[in-house]
Amino acid sequence: MNRYIKTALVGAIFVFPALIFAEMKIGYIDSNRIMNEYSEVAIVQAAVEKEQRKMETDFNKLVAQLDSVKTEFTKQSLLMSDTRRQEANAQIKEMEINIQNFQTQKFGPSGEIYEKQRTLLAPVLKKVDTAIQKVGAERSYDYIFDAVSGAIVYALDSHDLTQFVLDELKAPATPAPGTGN
Repeated sequence: MNRYIKTALVGAIFVFPALIFAEMKIGYIDSNRIMNEYSEVAIVQAAVEKEQRKMETDFNKLVAQLDSVKTEFTKQSLLMSDTRRQEANAQIKEMEINIQNFQTQKFGPSGEIYEKQRTLLAPVLKKVDTAIQKVGAERSYDYIFDAVSGAIVYALDSHDLTQFVLDELKAPATPAPGTGN
């Protein structure tokens, strides 16, 4: 008899979680595929690439000008006075700094090209998010994950525990059991 109880208990331990999760509907999306196949993303990418090529052309012009000044300096440096040589060196250093600043301003982590991409992509990402929310609601999903990032991209509001956590944080601290306080 005791053996039957143990077997039933072990069976319940394995079956109970399956029953709980059986009612939960979870799905996923592949954000890379969406970004590759959604035509509006291609339009944004083309616009960003066009702007990037323009910036790269401007950058290459600045580098060519610097190379020209350096070449001229090398040819003429023996004939220059010390004052003129110092002025030419200062001009070269200034041009190098300007090129570095241009590169950072246009292509750096918070550069114009990334800002342009973010600005152009924002409405597209909003459409993608709206589509995800609609699919999740219409098909009664509890959660939808992004298979690429692992992030939750849709969840039922009933699963949001944020307010409970905030309430717990705002509640007066209770002493831990066994601390004597």
